[in-house]
Amino acid sequence: MTPRARVQYTDLVGRRRVGFLGLVGLVGLGAIACGPSFQAVYECDVRFEHCYALDQRPVSADAQKECWRDWLHGYTYGQSRDRVEYAATRFSELSLDPTLPSEERDLPKRVRPGAAPVPTNAFAPPPSTAEHAVASAAPPPGTATHPVATGSHAPGAECAEGCSAYWAACHQTCKDGACEACDKAYKLCVPGCFQKK
Repeated sequence: MTPRARVQYTDLVGRRRVGFLGLVGLVGLGAIACGPSFQAVYECDVRFEHCYALDQRPVSADAQKECWRDWLHGYTYGQSRDRVEYAATRFSELSLDPTLPSEERDLPKRVRPGAAPVPTNAFAPPPSTAEHAVASAAPPPGTATHPVATGSHAPGAECAEGCSAYWAACHQTCKDGACEACDKAYKLCVPGCFQKK
């Protein structure tokens, strides 16, 4: 191979390498350019949060439905699948006939006993749940309570009182090791008071 041919060959190989690297660079740049832009993803996120905020406010169902429909038709670009599924679920729930029974409309809001009130300051210590639990244990106003007659006893109470009286009398007369027999007799007596006959 002559020196001139060698230079031409090296030149040709170098051009091919540069061409190949340029092609790889263009493909990589095209892949980045074809992905979702930060601005588009931001706009989709903001619109999702707007629709979600409408769900938390006392807004008409039609306004909520329209917001979720718009988001599904124009703002799903670059969004995660769980957001798209949530929006589709909300849209279908809002599209149902309002005369159909709904879990939210039919069930009264229940407060869990022992649940603390919502905090108002992030730096304040948590409120005491003791007062809240006592207040929630009281029956709500307007509920009917069944008065218990003063002479009535709970089922099996008379029998259990008899077992207790026997145990007390047995313990008064027992000596050191014999008190275990009183305890065993009491343990056998009480369950019999509550068995169905």
